[in-house]
Amino acid sequence: MSASANPRGRSRRKPTGQAARQPDLICNLRDLTNEASVEALFVNRLIFNRLGYADSDVQLKQSIDSREVRVGRKKVQYKPDYIVNTDGRPRWLVDAKAPDENLDDYVAQCASYSILVNGGFDEENPLQYFVLTNGALTRVYRWDNHSPILEMSINDFDPSSPRYADFAQLLSASAIKRQLNVARTKQRATLTMRNAPVEEIKDKFSWCHQYIYNKGNISQAAGFEEFVKVVFLKLLSDKRIRQLHPNLVTAERFDIPLEDIRFSRRWIDDRNDTVNPISSIQYKEFLTEFEVEIERRRKKRIFRSDDTIRLSPEIIYKVVETLERYYLLALDVDINGRLFETFLGATMRGKDLGQFFTPESVVKLGTALANFKVGRDHCDTVLDPCCGTGGFLITALADLWKKIDENRLLSAREKQDLRSIVANRHVVGIDIGRDPNMARIARMNMYLHGDGGSRIYEADALDKALVEDPADPVNLRTDLSELRTLLHEEQFDVILTNPPFAKTYDLHTDREAAILKEYAIAAFRPKRGQFRAKALSSSIMFLERYHDLLKPGGRVIAVIDDGVLGGDSDAPVREFIRSRFIVKAVVSLPGDAFQRSQARVKTSIIVLEKADICEPQGYLDRQGPVFMYACRYVGIDDPARKRTLPVDRLNRQRAREEIAECAHLFRLFEAGDPAVADHTVEPEKIADRMDVKSCSQRPAKLVPLWEANGLEVYPLSALLELVDPADEDIIDRDGDAEPVTYLRIRYDGFAERGDEIVSSDSKSPVLVRVHAGDVVISNINAIHGAVCVVPKECDGCVVTSEFTVCRAKESVDPKVLWLLLRSPEARADLLLLATGIGRTRVRWGNAADLRLPTPPDDLIAAARRSLNAADRFERMWSGP
Repeated sequence: MSASANPRGRSRRKPTGQAARQPDLICNLRDLTNEASVEALFVNRLIFNRLGYADSDVQLKQSIDSREVRVGRKKVQYKPDYIVNTDGRPRWLVDAKAPDENLDDYVAQCASYSILVNGGFDEENPLQYFVLTNGALTRVYRWDNHSPILEMSINDFDPSSPRYADFAQLLSASAIKRQLNVARTKQRATLTMRNAPVEEIKDKFSWCHQYIYNKGNISQAAGFEEFVKVVFLKLLSDKRIRQLHPNLVTAERFDIPLEDIRFSRRWIDDRNDTVNPISSIQYKEFLTEFEVEIERRRKKRIFRSDDTIRLSPEIIYKVVETLERYYLLALDVDINGRLFETFLGATMRGKDLGQFFTPESVVKLGTALANFKVGRDHCDTVLDPCCGTGGFLITALADLWKKIDENRLLSAREKQDLRSIVANRHVVGIDIGRDPNMARIARMNMYLHGDGGSRIYEADALDKALVEDPADPVNLRTDLSELRTLLHEEQFDVILTNPPFAKTYDLHTDREAAILKEYAIAAFRPKRGQFRAKALSSSIMFLERYHDLLKPGGRVIAVIDDGVLGGDSDAPVREFIRSRFIVKAVVSLPGDAFQRSQARVKTSIIVLEKADICEPQGYLDRQGPVFMYACRYVGIDDPARKRTLPVDRLNRQRAREEIAECAHLFRLFEAGDPAVADHTVEPEKIADRMDVKSCSQRPAKLVPLWEANGLEVYPLSALLELVDPADEDIIDRDGDAEPVTYLRIRYDGFAERGDEIVSSDSKSPVLVRVHAGDVVISNINAIHGAVCVVPKECDGCVVTSEFTVCRAKESVDPKVLWLLLRSPEARADLLLLATGIGRTRVRWGNAADLRLPTPPDDLIAAARRSLNAADRFERMWSGP
């Protein structure tokens, strides 16, 4: 039987002569002409003859399951040619190619397949390698890496070759068994840790929160304080793991020797002769060491020197058991912000919570717009005067360090020194929050990310005098005195912040009255020549405080309420901004950017530069063009709901891309590049309003493109007409009381029957009945997709005056029109046509001007078929 006819590809060795040794190769390269010959003459002989595997150890292609893997942006079905097993587990796989094929083209799909295989095993990654070969060239890769660890030509497969010895040490049957024995021994003394997605960590935090609250007989706020201490020790343990095993912690799963893990059940069990060792040993050791740093004025206080963790040993053990396998330092920068949000979300209203927590993508966008400068001759000093849990400060520190590390002109020693200077002198935070103490939480965060929190202060940044309260403890008054000196002697290059919107200062208390009267911005609306302000929003007061604290030419990057940028009542505030700053950029954020805080305030990020002199008049002499950009995804990538949906991953990617694009365009704008003309607004445009919607955006931008592609474009008034309700369809609240059912329109564009009430109980003076086939537009929520075609089951439901009821004109399919009205392009134009700031309204007088293209007939027909099919399925599943 020939070698090619043998299903396992076995061949007899050729005898060697005594005069000169011939290489003992698996086969000759000239015999390899296609993929099939590479499998039969090379791979089969390699696996079964050379490496010592039995038939039962090897799965061939026909018995291997295919999986969907990603290649670039595409997803394809793929399976390798061989999977080699030991002890019932896959250990390595092989993909054979024709001799003329480039192996680089197949690395991604092999790696993706390997990751999917290992993903099917909870506590291990059995498949350790994949092999790519075209006969002429063979490469070995670790399962989670795209770079080969071994590369061999066909001539290297001589058993006397050192490269073949390396190959066999990795992949022979005997070598795999040795590796498994070592792994089993190691497994007994290691812990498999994971880099889990943020949603999973949030669930674990929530579980711990409920467990502590239910089992510890402790309040929500007190539970948070104690859990922070435990998680702080967890993060210290993870920080130690990163220092000891920096190359391991980047993997999705990795094994760490238990002796290197302090936050583990094993560590507690080994100290069973000690009561509550996490508190009495670990926490006490940290406090003792940290107290020395405080005395040397290198750190500021985070915990009391005599503090303990006031949770029972059983509760701490359960929390350790829940969290020990998760590596938290890779989660995101503001870990304590996540923790804080999880706990306080159970006890505080969302809008109150919102003053402490800024979405991560908003933080990253603000940091990108700041464009920090750092080098030998200059390093920006950064301030967040309402720093919350420290998210902006941590991201700023990371950005500054990254720029230091990437500076090729600096020596290693210079980089080390500059990193230390930045961490301890150039990042400053202030926060007034005391219950819980936000400054301490921010210090904790900064400490864990490389800065001791030496310049995080507990104070009211709006108090220009920083008046001490005699009732405060000595250490707090000492810190306040230090901050007063710092702010007197130093001004900042950059202020990066998200100020609280809900807080106001008024004249009802002596302290707030004294603070308020220090603000020039409060005198913009004088009344009878006297001090006029009875109350003023802290976010408006901060605009003046930014100016006080910045160097001339310094920059503010701050979240701001769009009401300040565009509302009529805040026109004097905009006058104040123009008189003291040069407006560099306004970046609009989505209306749901702060949805995690249950806040629907429409916001933007404003970039201001402190002007050399204050000029209430003639601002145009120094004000140049303004960069304006409208974000669609920043902020909404981190939804408030607990359930994770596939769209969340997509929105996170879109938010990252949007941040990169916005920052890149802003750099071009600052360089004077004409390529950003579409995002450039002339200074005259901000003479009144400053919001992106008013100054930069115009509806119907796509009309020329539609028309150029041969589409007919019509105003909405040519496709829809307002319904003139019959007398019997108008229900007067003050007339006869009758039972009615509200029509509810969801954001997904579907209608359903809502609450049943008696008409006399309605808050709206008039209700209108709608009928099947009517097109109903929510005046407030149309921009979010709340537009519907009334279904039969909702015939006779009622709507208030906050809805516009229309009917499609003859020959217009209402459902096709519904699709067009809910398209992103139409909703964007509806937003521009809407009235109001923040809580916008789309009234018919504005919506009638919306321009829509008429799709081709074949597309309309296809849409009708799809909609009708969807209706049939909906009715099938919902029942009669």
